[in-house]
Amino acid sequence: MPTNIVPIEQKERAVIVDTLRGFALVGVLIANFTAYTDQQVPADILNAISSPFDKTLMHINSIFFEWKFMTLFSILFGYGFGLLMTSVEKKNINPNVFFLRRMFWLFVIGCIHTSFWWFDVLHFYAISGMLLLLFRKASNKTILVCAVLFMFVIPFCFSFVMRDQPGTFSDSDWRNAYMQFKYGSLVDVFKTNLVGYYKLFILSASDIHDIIETLGRFLFGYFLLRIKLFEHVENKRNLFSKIFLICLPVVIAYMIIRWFALEQKIDIETVYWEPFIKIGITSTTCMYACIVVLLFSSFKEAKLFKALQALGKMTLTNYLLVSAIMIIILYGIGFGKLGELSMHEIWIAAVVWLTIEILFSSYWLKYFRYGPVEWIWRQLTYGKRLPLKK
Repeated sequence: MPTNIVPIEQKERAVIVDTLRGFALVGVLIANFTAYTDQQVPADILNAISSPFDKTLMHINSIFFEWKFMTLFSILFGYGFGLLMTSVEKKNINPNVFFLRRMFWLFVIGCIHTSFWWFDVLHFYAISGMLLLLFRKASNKTILVCAVLFMFVIPFCFSFVMRDQPGTFSDSDWRNAYMQFKYGSLVDVFKTNLVGYYKLFILSASDIHDIIETLGRFLFGYFLLRIKLFEHVENKRNLFSKIFLICLPVVIAYMIIRWFALEQKIDIETVYWEPFIKIGITSTTCMYACIVVLLFSSFKEAKLFKALQALGKMTLTNYLLVSAIMIIILYGIGFGKLGELSMHEIWIAAVVWLTIEILFSSYWLKYFRYGPVEWIWRQLTYGKRLPLKK
């Protein structure tokens, strides 16, 4: 292995990308705190502990948070891929071998996380990341066309073909999983997650759908890197304002339809609604990003953006810490509060935990180069010990 392999220094990173990544993590944190409750507690128990205000919070999550911030996170992953490949090539390192090794270890981390929480995204990020290498030398036009196909067209075709397949996870499976999470041992949690993951994602083939869709988002982010969208954003205020205005009517239509669906006034669960829902999610993501960029270009020295940058530099650590704290609070191996805490209590916990993560990230990065998990991942990728302290 070449001896000149060193990680990308912070000065080479785009500050706005770290800011956006931190912003994405805030939304992912809220969405994941919500998901640990509304996706793992049986409907009758959830309804029993939910006030109208709690149900409104779940609606807010569905409309404003769910998948929007994960989509932004995925797009930024593709953008970061381009930055990383550029840096690696400058060091005369084989970028394909390097990135495959990086994705292999991300896959391992994701598999470990899946044994604690079956809705992990890291493992299929790793698979989609490996596939992203196939487009490293493609033209900008090819990358953009494939991004659109993989984000919107192919997933819809996949869903259409699979639309009449029987469900792979029954109501009794959900209730059994709830009982194992709430009362089971650590081994019970592992077994439940692995069996549940097999039924929910592998047996149903939804993992294939998610990998394809994620690859499309990665490619879109890589395209944005190719056109240098996030370079010198202070000079592109008009461009981001135009993107915001283009997205706005789509976002308004999407949010109105989502609200009516949540109020059970219309049914959007059929496969034919999928393209519009995905376009609405992507448009919302782009609109959010434009707002952050426009504010950043005017107030980049504000403490809020410094906090987001700190979160953005430690996204992997902070993402995994969300699962750690939720397992401690909700599962039987911790305090066993699953099915007992209402959604407004979960959101209060989310805000408190977000504050802790901001303080922790800001303090940690004063003395260390990388977050703890990022440091481990880098060492596994580079195959040698790397300095942690500044």
